[in-house]
Amino acid sequence: MIKIAVCDDEPVMCQQLKQLLSEFFTFENRPFDISCFASGLSLLASPFHYDLIFLDIQLPNLNGVELAKRLRSQKFDGVLIFVTVLADYMPDAFEVEATDYLLKPIDQTRFRRTLQRVLKRLDDRLESSLFIQTANWCKSVKFGDIYYCEVRNRKIYLHTKQGIIDYYGKMKELEQQSGPHFIKCHRSFLVNPDYLSQYTNGLITLENGEKLPVSRQHHSLLMNQMLEYMAKQNGI
Repeated sequence: MIKIAVCDDEPVMCQQLKQLLSEFFTFENRPFDISCFASGLSLLASPFHYDLIFLDIQLPNLNGVELAKRLRSQKFDGVLIFVTVLADYMPDAFEVEATDYLLKPIDQTRFRRTLQRVLKRLDDRLESSLFIQTANWCKSVKFGDIYYCEVRNRKIYLHTKQGIIDYYGKMKELEQQSGPHFIKCHRSFLVNPDYLSQYTNGLITLENGEKLPVSRQHHSLLMNQMLEYMAKQNGI
């Protein structure tokens, strides 16, 4: 599901954006959820696990540019789009990596073109990321940031560049989600081949120095997948 936030203190504009967004994502047959906020502070106070955020510039207490900076400083890596009557702040949009800067009144043709680009970006990000959802939180983790995955006592441990992320899950589901990005070397481990430094005597050594066991059952599979991986890397 694509989670969207609209932050604008004009109720009419919030409703218009909701309507345009609903029409677009319904036509694209994509599930979505839209939340509206009348101020930046109320947005910041929410559990903002959003994929896409629309921001007005003129907001009470905290303007849209400062709000965008706060969101980025709090590690929001989703799509930001400004919708405003003010053209003067357009250069500031580049500082916060905004995808677009739309002027009111909204040009519906341009709006749809923008959403097409957004949809492609979100799809590309999903293909290169592992999406984790629990009862209390959700998170997107880039495959490239994961050294290896471990399953222990009904929990999954993602060993990433930023630390360990753990949640309840099953190895079979993890294999389906990770697809070709990881190689299974043991019933409890999936390894990212990008970080494989050495394999000898039944042990994988990763670039960060950690070592993982390779079971007899997975030895041949590991060797074959590593050969396929190296061939792809070399364009063979």
